[in-house]
Amino acid sequence: MISVTPSTLELNKVFMDESLIRACMCSHAPLKNWLLLDFDVQQYPFADLMTQRILKCDDIDKYHEAIIEQRAQFGMPEQLFAQDNLFFKDMIQNQAESAGLVTLYQRFVNEYLAHKVAHSLNFDTRPDIRVHLPTTRPVSEFHDDYSMTHNFEEINMWLPLADTQGTSTLWLESGYGTGKAQPIDVKYGQVLLFDGGILKHGSRTNDTDSTRISLESKLSLTGSRQRADAVHLLDRFSFV
Repeated sequence: MISVTPSTLELNKVFMDESLIRACMCSHAPLKNWLLLDFDVQQYPFADLMTQRILKCDDIDKYHEAIIEQRAQFGMPEQLFAQDNLFFKDMIQNQAESAGLVTLYQRFVNEYLAHKVAHSLNFDTRPDIRVHLPTTRPVSEFHDDYSMTHNFEEINMWLPLADTQGTSTLWLESGYGTGKAQPIDVKYGQVLLFDGGILKHGSRTNDTDSTRISLESKLSLTGSRQRADAVHLLDRFSFV
């Protein structure tokens, strides 16, 4: 376990500032505040689609090597920066729909995830696509989503398109309000579901030699409006 940014004191201050709301939300706690589900990559070939139709490279986790090689041909510096994560995120996001990635993601949620909980789901029409290149800092601070969205009923979906571990993966607060974070190693073929409305989460400087590209989305049970609905959804996934 290590301290995350912002510091433990800053995290505690957040909980103190919104003590009543957070006390109400945390009184409804799921059986597990995060979990992993395995899926069939042949049925939902996210990585194949990304490499063949969008990146035009063989390995997602080595995408940075193609970037550096291309820069060298134009006499550009090889060093990668956090801003590059945003540039390639936008590039991929713009191509995602025409390449069929959005359709595949929608089918994954409607067929696979909704089937798991035997209930229709509300979800983002388009996934948020994140890129985290080696040696680069994350582009956002550790955060909880409720502070920004004020949606009680949602949980988070995080799906990397290559194996992730250590500083290349997502880090989650170890418990509600602890101010400590831990890396959640996720393999390609797994989807991470977690209580991102309350749990602080984010990334660290990627000191691995792997590019991380991931799909992110918010999920809720159709018709849900309350914190208890988010807990109920995570609990449904816990039993599958």
